[in-house]
Amino acid sequence: MQLGSKRMLGEILMELGLIDRAQLRLGLVHHHETHVPLGRALVREGVCTEADILRALSLQLGIEAIDLDREPLDAKLTRLVPKRIARQYRVVPLRLEKGEREVLHVALPAPASLEALDAVRAVSGKPRVEPHLASDTALTHALGALYGLQDDLQEPAVGSTPERGPDPPLLLYAWPPVTATLISRALARHGIRTRVATPLEVMHTTAADLVFAPVQAMEGLLAGEARIAGSLLLSGTSEDEDLERAHQLGAKGYVSNPLDGELLLRAIRRLRPGPGDTSQPLSGPNG
Repeated sequence: MQLGSKRMLGEILMELGLIDRAQLRLGLVHHHETHVPLGRALVREGVCTEADILRALSLQLGIEAIDLDREPLDAKLTRLVPKRIARQYRVVPLRLEKGEREVLHVALPAPASLEALDAVRAVSGKPRVEPHLASDTALTHALGALYGLQDDLQEPAVGSTPERGPDPPLLLYAWPPVTATLISRALARHGIRTRVATPLEVMHTTAADLVFAPVQAMEGLLAGEARIAGSLLLSGTSEDEDLERAHQLGAKGYVSNPLDGELLLRAIRRLRPGPGDTSQPLSGPNG
């Protein structure tokens, strides 16, 4: 269960003058195609900053937003919020307010959940827990500083991805134009080049190429005895049948729909470890 009465985030952002309707539509397309929250989609598209989204979420949920990077962290408070709870709910203890009734202030991501606050109350023994919203990036920094937790799903900062050098572009085959564009944009932010490929180009790949395609489309292209030299990264439903079809096509990686940008990125990096590639055929739905 989430705290606060929810108005539409997009409407709040437009009321604040932070986006217009065309930008909202762009964010919604990204949101639906990649299955990430609307706020994150707008940040990825460069339409809003994390601070803009946090401001709107604060109004939407009726919870104060803070700049967690500027808040002093007290390692002693980790005894009240153990590592297990901090990891599960991405919650950071801020301060313990003394008085007639002690109040434990915590930072957590939007949407703030009653489940997270109940868990903190239970383990801390403090009857009052006051939530404050913080950005994903700031929470990652704080969790790392207090608990040594590393969030490998967090998007790296712009410019932090090392150049891949000689890697050829990822070949996108048989994706709808909007989906291909969104995939290309998302991966470009991590330094991965992409190119939409024709059936002929896919059939003439080399061992260094990586082709990303829907299972059904690749199954049609490789009907009969046809094979390609490049590595296959396929996508389909989470059902066992699609996974088995991917196995039969010799896929080395598989991500289920709706596409998750972080899982796709990890799959690509696993299949391109550089010299001495030892990647094995896929072993799970998102492997």
